[in-house]
Amino acid sequence: MAGNKTDPRVVKTRNSLRKALVYLMRREKLEDISVQKITETVNITRGTFYLHYKDKKDFIRSAINEILDEFFDQVMVESEDLSFSKGQTVQVFSLQKAFQYIESEADIFDVLLNNERNDFFYEQLYDRLSEQLSRFYTVMAESDEQPKVPLNLQISFIDSALLGLISHWLKDGMIYTSRYMTQSVGKMLDQLDSNNILLLDFFSHETEPALQDIQ
Repeated sequence: MAGNKTDPRVVKTRNSLRKALVYLMRREKLEDISVQKITETVNITRGTFYLHYKDKKDFIRSAINEILDEFFDQVMVESEDLSFSKGQTVQVFSLQKAFQYIESEADIFDVLLNNERNDFFYEQLYDRLSEQLSRFYTVMAESDEQPKVPLNLQISFIDSALLGLISHWLKDGMIYTSRYMTQSVGKMLDQLDSNNILLLDFFSHETEPALQDIQ
């Protein structure tokens, strides 16, 4: 891939191409989206496209990875509450930051999670969240500890529940605020037994005070 990523022109072009991909994914399957359709949507030449990406597959992989990278950069935070004995920092998933970010990028996430023609993004997000959960378990679990619920079942349960909830929240038009969603998910997590499901501690559901709370 050519080009300096810090060049504002490169950033602008890549962002425009990414928006074009999301726009086209609302209407077509990934396999039916051609380089020509992408470039026509952005109004650039094919030559410009190939300055940034080797082919359509490279473009789609890069675009999805960038979206996922930006999302997890926003939502993963270092925990100040969890204790562990390996001298490592531990990152947890901030539900408040996640719901806020998705709320601000609702058009993109709605297309990527709720389009029956394309499930590529859902699978990538599922896998990325699974990796974070596995990393968290590796840091937090004692070396000789055997999970009371198999780790793969914990991950499948949590991944499916969270992503399904987010998907329906978007599909229903986000009738609840991101703050209300954070509080509601937090209440549901509190009702589960974290002694049996260690991965529940992966989710931080503390909320910052709302304006009406501090006035």
